[in-house]
Formats: sequence, C-alpha cells, structure tokens
Amino acid sequence: MLKKFSQIALLLILILALFAFNWKSSGTLSTYSNSRFLEDKLADVSVSYALDMMNEERPLHYIMNVSDDSARMGEELVKFGKLKDGSTSRISKYFLCTDCHNQQLETDDPADESPERVLEYSKKNNIPFLPASTFYGMFNKEHWYNGDYAKKYGDLVKPTRDTLFNAIQLCATQCSQGREMEDWEIRSVMHYYKSIELKVCDLKFNSREYGEFTAYMSSNNKKAVELLKSKYNQINDAHFGTSEIPKIEGYEPSAENGEFIYKQGCLHCHAVGRNITNFDLDDTKLTHKFLLAKKNKYNSFSVSHITRYGTYAISGRKQYMPMYSFENMSDEQMLDLMFYIEKKATE
Repeated sequence: MLKKFSQIALLLILILALFAFNWKSSGTLSTYSNSRFLEDKLADVSVSYALDMMNEERPLHYIMNVSDDSARMGEELVKFGKLKDGSTSRISKYFLCTDCHNQQLETDDPADESPERVLEYSKKNNIPFLPASTFYGMFNKEHWYNGDYAKKYGDLVKPTRDTLFNAIQLCATQCSQGREMEDWEIRSVMHYYKSIELKVCDLKFNSREYGEFTAYMSSNNKKAVELLKSKYNQINDAHFGTSEIPKIEGYEPSAENGEFIYKQGCLHCHAVGRNITNFDLDDTKLTHKFLLAKKNKYNSFSVSHITRYGTYAISGRKQYMPMYSFENMSDEQMLDLMFYIEKKATE
C-alpha cells in the first residue's frame, strides 16, 4: 500500500515536471528545457527510487534510505583514505580514491560517457580528466570491472562483476594497493555512493520521451523501466590499447584539448608536490622536451606507452600508473596530448 502511494506521488511529480517544457506558439511542447521548475520538482527523485516504484528488481547493494552518518564516513574514506577523527588506519598508503575518480557528473548526458563528451564537459566545468569512472552515479551501475579488466586482474574480477561490495574491496586491495576494508567501511562507502546517485533530473529527456515516461509510469512498468534505463549507462566498459602512436588520416590535433588533458590529467597526479607518484612533471619547456625525446620509446617515459599500458605495482614500489582505456581517452585525444607536448617543447 505504501509503495503504491509512493508510486502515485512520483507520477504526480513527473506529470507536474512535464509542464517545465516550454510551449511553442503552435501549442506543442518544445524540446528539452532544463528549467528551474524541472530541477526543483525532480531534484530529490533518485533513479533508484523511481525504479523501485516501478517494481524493478532491487540490486544486491540496494539501500532504501541514506544514513547521513554512514555517508559522511564513506565520503571521508573516499577523500582522505581514513576517518578524519583518526579512529581508523588509512586504507592505502599510496593512493586515495580521488586520485583516479571524480565525485561529480563528467558529462551533460549520462547516456553518453564517451571521452569526447566527457572532455567537452570537463573543459566547461574544470573537472579533472581521469582514467577511472566517476563515483557520481556509481550506485546506479549494474556491473563493474567490465571488458578488458579481466586481462589485468584475471579471476579477481569475477566476484566483482555483479556485486558492488566486492568491486569496492578489489579497488581497495588491488587498485589502491591497500588493506582489506572492513564490512562497515564498505557499507559506509556505499551509503556515500547512494548520496551521489543519479537523479531523474540528471537524465536527458525530450518532451515526447518525457510524456511517454509519465504515461508508462501508470500503465506499463516494463516500458517505463526500459525508457528510464536508456537514459544512463548501466556499465562502464573498458578496452585497452597498445603503445602504438595512433594514425588517423585527416585528423588535425587540438593543442587546446591537449593542454587540458595534460594539466587536468597528467598533472593531476604527476604535478610537483602532489606526492602521488615518484615521477614528477611540470609544464616547462624542459619537461616537454624530455617527453618529446621519449616519444617513440617502448618504456614508461613514452607518453603513448605509459598512457595505454600503465605500470604494475611491484615489491618495494607499490605506486603504479593505471592505464587509460579507449573509453576514457580516445586516439584523437592521445594525439591532442602529444601535439601539445611537442608544441611546448619546440616553441
């Protein structure tokens, strides 16, 4: 009964939000308008709540209500590696989650997380260009460590593919080269994820789709779920490349894009004073000349090599570099980055 009441309440909100679309003089609804009315009405309607009201099967990591205390502790674990009150040991001596993961939307359309869309949005909003998926909306994913991650971690990824709890644990022990997290720590991180999950107002509907969605909400849950899920990605796929420098006929690299990738990608970890890596970089001509000289080498100083292959943690040096998959950096963006380095080295 309570669930039915909640479903009716959500439907009313969605119907009201439909009128946030602007009317044309012809009497028809315009295309999507990200109005203040729409934002106000849907700001607190989460995607998981909407799915639950449509009787979609709940995932293993489902959380009905966020615990503010748990979410706060989860956020501290993500951003500082431990609780700020000093009551826990740091998860990893080498990395924080924020070294590789953003905490906000990386695209203006959650259904399109292509590197091109992410770069465009990141430039507009000054967001780091990182090799791993953002935590914003991670709660709404259904599978983790997809695609070529099996090549890097082997059978370790099998328990993580369908279970967020296990995916967080693998990230702690392997990706961050840290200790195993306690159950309460992982639950806290999941509450933090829940607090930054996708909202319906984050998704891109045009007026026709939004009208269909509100109609399906009261008549066809299956179609409503299908339409809602078409508006965001349920997985973050990963395909790894090689150290070969891309060759794209007719492509003219962008120094502007390359500069952003270098400063918000490379220097995010390698800038002097960041203390994330044992290899520091800056934006001086000398540094760019060094990188240009290593351009065609098959080693960790070659930009194309290190970006696609990364490095592995070894005994005595646990700090390593993760690779950028094609889903996180395109071949065109690789050429942009190398073009910027060459430009700075020779100017």
